[in-house]
Amino acid sequence: MNALYSFLVILYISIFSFIGILIINTKIAFSYSTSSSQKTFPKERPHNLKKLEESVNTIFNMVHKEGGKTVGNIKQTKLMKNETLHTMLLRINFDNDNIIKIISSIQMLSNSKDILKALPTGMRVSYSNNSKIIGGALKLSYNKTKDLFIWQNNDNNYNARIVFRPTRLKKTYTTGAIKSSFYNSAIEAGIPENTLFEMVKLLGFSVDFQRDIREGDTFEVLFSKQIDVLDDKVIDTMPIRYLSITLSGNKEKFFEFKDKDGYIRYYDEQGKSSRRTLMKTPINGARLSSRYGNRKHPILDYNKMHRGVDFSAPVGTPIFASGDGIIEKAGWNGSYGRYIRIRHNGAYKTAYAHLSGFNKNIKVGQRISQGKVIGYVGSSGRSTGPHLHYEVLLNNQQINPMKVKLPSGKNISKNDLNNFKTHINKIISDKIVLAKKNLTKTFADQKISHNNIKSYLN
Repeated sequence: MNALYSFLVILYISIFSFIGILIINTKIAFSYSTSSSQKTFPKERPHNLKKLEESVNTIFNMVHKEGGKTVGNIKQTKLMKNETLHTMLLRINFDNDNIIKIISSIQMLSNSKDILKALPTGMRVSYSNNSKIIGGALKLSYNKTKDLFIWQNNDNNYNARIVFRPTRLKKTYTTGAIKSSFYNSAIEAGIPENTLFEMVKLLGFSVDFQRDIREGDTFEVLFSKQIDVLDDKVIDTMPIRYLSITLSGNKEKFFEFKDKDGYIRYYDEQGKSSRRTLMKTPINGARLSSRYGNRKHPILDYNKMHRGVDFSAPVGTPIFASGDGIIEKAGWNGSYGRYIRIRHNGAYKTAYAHLSGFNKNIKVGQRISQGKVIGYVGSSGRSTGPHLHYEVLLNNQQINPMKVKLPSGKNISKNDLNNFKTHINKIISDKIVLAKKNLTKTFADQKISHNNIKSYLN
């Protein structure tokens, strides 16, 4: 009995002592993390972070961050046409010994061959020439989202590192009223050119930009800009989320939605596809200069059937494939000049003539997607000036492109309709929030009635 009593006393004392030590250690642990007199140790770097670090805005900051020889005055240049990195370095006064070391440091990178082969003409280059006390250094902005830094270390060798340029996405809602042309009005509203091309391709299924557009018609578009944080410049845009156009009081709306295969498609509020077999207008910012039908030929000087439509536009204006299909012909075709013909299905073909040149990727037999650039406006063949001659062929017979009845693409399935409705409600909510911000910014000093705001948002 005494032995049991002694054992319990010892056990009780041990437990009490352990709890006391635990409390003391816990207090120490908490006071340690907030004590200014104690050192804090960095946590282990998480394994799921991207391998590349973020870029800095200057060579000086990179050298200061990583260590190396102090750099001198930073100068600017660009990679010129037909220049290699070696010839550029010679031009900006690096000697052969330093050039060999610089290129060797780049070659230590895992993807160096791809980088050196694909340095783009016009690439921005910042540099500091080396001397006895100043280190050589370079910053190559070889990619929209990446920089390549090369700097001289204290052993007079060079280090090279690829770093990400930090970017952010900015949701953007833009509206505009059409004045002289849809193209010019969109540019004036601040819409980036690649977003404008998306708008033209999307609206081209249902809008004839020559006959349907009137002065005072309006448009609105919701998309995101990718902004370079260091330069505060737009470097890219994300696909359009929402687009509407009001023509003579009639408003058409289109919403993006990913299909089951992950492709972005566009639909109206009822889930009907925006796509048609062929686009009405396969060119951007052009003027309809000649319609389908009999006319006096401008060169031959007699009446002749014009079996297509002509769009007048500056040389080099991009031309889009008006539908999915296969390139059936791409080359010189007599009075048509440079000519492309696309077979879309068993019945329809389209033809594009008088081009100044072809997209470099165009080949006979190649499958092409609707809206892809296939060539550029020119005046080749029998032509009095730069324009696109556009034909639609049904069973190998030219028909009026402006009167073609075009079947639509696939609509949203009944199974996906509820998801689609939820998705477009989110888009509409984002649009309203951004529209209110625009109103606050634009009309900060004006009194706007509730009805005017409601009208603007709708």
